[in-house]
Amino acid sequence: MEPVSVNSFDVIGDMVAAEIIAFGAAVGRSAAGTLAAMRCTADDYDLLGIADIDLVEKTEEGFYSKYDVVPVITAGRVRVWVTANNTTSADIVAGDYLDLADISTGTNTLPVGVLEESGSQAGGTRLLTSVARALEDVDLENDEVVAANVAVGDTTVTMTAGGLISKLAAGDYILLSDLDGNSQINRVKSVDSTTQITLQIPSTVALTASASDVIRLLKQCEVLLL
Repeated sequence: MEPVSVNSFDVIGDMVAAEIIAFGAAVGRSAAGTLAAMRCTADDYDLLGIADIDLVEKTEEGFYSKYDVVPVITAGRVRVWVTANNTTSADIVAGDYLDLADISTGTNTLPVGVLEESGSQAGGTRLLTSVARALEDVDLENDEVVAANVAVGDTTVTMTAGGLISKLAAGDYILLSDLDGNSQINRVKSVDSTTQITLQIPSTVALTASASDVIRLLKQCEVLLL
């Protein structure tokens, strides 16, 4: 991944993670002195900032673990994780407004912290819920349904040969999203074949093949926090 901080105006660093948080994830207050990745439900817009990267070796590479101190960029230009909008599959273009992603049915209860284009206007209109504005174009990949069921705790995912897996590489951040709106931000540990990848973190959601349970490749986008 590219650096998260581009030219930030303000960084706070005296709060700790209440749970696992991906580098570059949108975060908010969890309790006194603690942070959590945003749940990304339809009514959750209490964004504090974006979790920056520090140089301290982590227990889980690419993520802050519980009780790790998290430097948070609260203003300025940053790189954030973006995903396709549930309402439109349009790519992000510079000038688009971004919301916290309303994943699946909007009932996600697991930490995610990614952004999407604001509303059904494909990002062209600033809404009350808009938290950032894109400063560059980003081509988004289509979601893909898994080719074999994924159970909670699994670390191997079977995909369709020649599909999204052909665009994945070790270190890529991805979303696992199920029919109930539960989602997990994860990371590709390795691409083991033309059809299988290994997850860095065991899956916390169950995905069903031949359903609308999907894997999404996350992309970084330089934005101005609003």
